[in-house]
Amino acid sequence: MITFAVLAHNEEESVAGAVAEALAAAGAGDRVVAVDSGSGDATAERAAAAGAEVISGPVGKGAAMRLAAKHAGTPWLCFLDADLVETSENIAAVLRAEALRADESVAMIVGEFSDPPPEPVLGNTIALYPALVRALFPEADGRFGRRPLSGFRVVRPDLMADVPDDFGVEAHLNLTVAVSGRPFSVTPIGMYRQRFRYKPDMGLEIGKAILDLAVSHGRVAPSARPAWDGWVASLAATMGSYRGDPGDRDAFRAHLMAAAAAPLPPTGVK
Repeated sequence: MITFAVLAHNEEESVAGAVAEALAAAGAGDRVVAVDSGSGDATAERAAAAGAEVISGPVGKGAAMRLAAKHAGTPWLCFLDADLVETSENIAAVLRAEALRADESVAMIVGEFSDPPPEPVLGNTIALYPALVRALFPEADGRFGRRPLSGFRVVRPDLMADVPDDFGVEAHLNLTVAVSGRPFSVTPIGMYRQRFRYKPDMGLEIGKAILDLAVSHGRVAPSARPAWDGWVASLAATMGSYRGDPGDRDAFRAHLMAAAAAPLPPTGVK
């Protein structure tokens, strides 16, 4: 049995479509819930009208996911983003089928999507996350596919206990699973077109999640943490200068990758 959790913050235009996909994918004993993450529009009403159980939650993606896990009551929890504009597959159905095939030991399944052309510049995915993971968590480097920060994933509810409240949640899940040695898989889920939404703090939140784990696992000394926070803040500022204009795409990508190649601070670990 699976609980599909559609995560939505001010997604009144698209949440019904995401709920419809989940309902179409659901089988006997499955649940479809929509977590309204502090929306200020008609997201909750439209999700309910589309047939979802609606849970009112706080602002913050990780906090909404943690709340969904608390209400799940099923062996698997399938997270779905609500900002669906267009998909080539029923993503919920693809992930459900993969979960049903998985061994009981599998902790997580990450859905790897592709983008319609022109491919957007996902700065956190191609620059910030891989640079930090390569340096601090080599056991996770390159193991979570081309979209390691994908919000489309199936997880065991116990993984959600200590996730951060914000957009650092996917990085936290990846690294926690990699360090634990628990089995996981990456599966293709087809094309996914999303709305571009400017999220200036996302890079800071992802960086914080990675560095919090790095300190707790002895990969970065507490005394060295401020220098790493500064590196993240600098790269996040670079990413924040891009507002999704296709005409600026190639030049910005080159600028971003040059910034991401800046030397990382010493870890302070002997």
